[in-house]
Amino acid sequence: MSDSFVQVFLPFRSDPSVAEQYQNPYATGAIRMGKILEELDALAFYVSHTYASNLERPVTIATASVDRIDLISSIPIDQDISIFGYVTYTGNSSMEVTIQMETLLPDKVHPADMDSAKYIRSKLPDEALSGSHLLTAKFIMVTRDPTTGKAAPLKQLVLETEEERKIFEEGAANKARKQSEAQSGLTKRAPSHDEMTLVHNMYMEYRKYVEERDTRLKVGFSGIVGGATALPKPADIEWMRDTRIQNIMLTFPQDRNLHGKVFGGWLMRLAFELGFASAFMFSRAPVKFLALDDISFRRPVEIGAILDFEAQVVYTEPTGEIVVKVVAHVVGAEKGTRDMSNEFWFTFKSDDQEGVVRKKIMPRSYHDCMLYLEGKRRFERE
Repeated sequence: MSDSFVQVFLPFRSDPSVAEQYQNPYATGAIRMGKILEELDALAFYVSHTYASNLERPVTIATASVDRIDLISSIPIDQDISIFGYVTYTGNSSMEVTIQMETLLPDKVHPADMDSAKYIRSKLPDEALSGSHLLTAKFIMVTRDPTTGKAAPLKQLVLETEEERKIFEEGAANKARKQSEAQSGLTKRAPSHDEMTLVHNMYMEYRKYVEERDTRLKVGFSGIVGGATALPKPADIEWMRDTRIQNIMLTFPQDRNLHGKVFGGWLMRLAFELGFASAFMFSRAPVKFLALDDISFRRPVEIGAILDFEAQVVYTEPTGEIVVKVVAHVVGAEKGTRDMSNEFWFTFKSDDQEGVVRKKIMPRSYHDCMLYLEGKRRFERE
């Protein structure tokens, strides 16, 4: 397990030019989380490539999914950062890469040894690290035969200590949990009794309100709901469909990975930034990133593809948490096709600001209700 260890630095304190690239202008002292996601994906690829480098036959490596990214503490823009990762579980042709982030103690590492573009294999001594963990992430990487595109066998992880065996067992449990969740997803099984009760309660609430520009609903119910005059929608409620925002992106050779496809970290950054904008516009107050849940990479994106990103707020908590779903489609301009390539789930939290009403999202159809339940499930996984 330790043989797959790889580390990279973000010398924010030692190199102001690096810090400038990661500054978030939407909140004082905040970080550009989208660029951090790019760094994490690049490191996960490098770790998995290192692990698979001594296979008998060459393989291609791709990001299959991101199981989870949790921000434990705010990432300081005025301190040097260490990001390190290693393989913690292996299947037949897949591996789990666990990545952590930690601050460095001042002046414990020479600035010349903290090149942000350089990956190193050796661990830092404990006295150089603060012991303050900022972030943890788990990437699922897969190996493929470069000729056939089929799954390529992967060597199994050698476990040398009791701690490594425990970490490996956690990886196996994560895999089993994901398989179980896939079988119980809302596209395969009906919601639970409690969830259906929640859906009915939401229906009873949203049918009380008539949206001014929805003339079909006005005519359909004649302005009367349940025998009473329809109520105006309260200021703290926003229809889910009204939170949708979209972004169209072209892809160029500068966005490619080592295998000539679009770099997964670039997709993650674009999706995050659109999701951030959606949450910010919904809350009308600054938001901070809390977690990313289960990104799926369904198909590789070719250079030259047109990408259509769509973000939507799907779930909110009274305490300010906001779950945003972002979907990326590859658009075939000549054939008029749209194929989903990625699905992202982000959780943000809005700041408390005087005079700003904390809003809640309201579904308005069965489809919206299923999105709401899916967002609720993912939030409760935290």
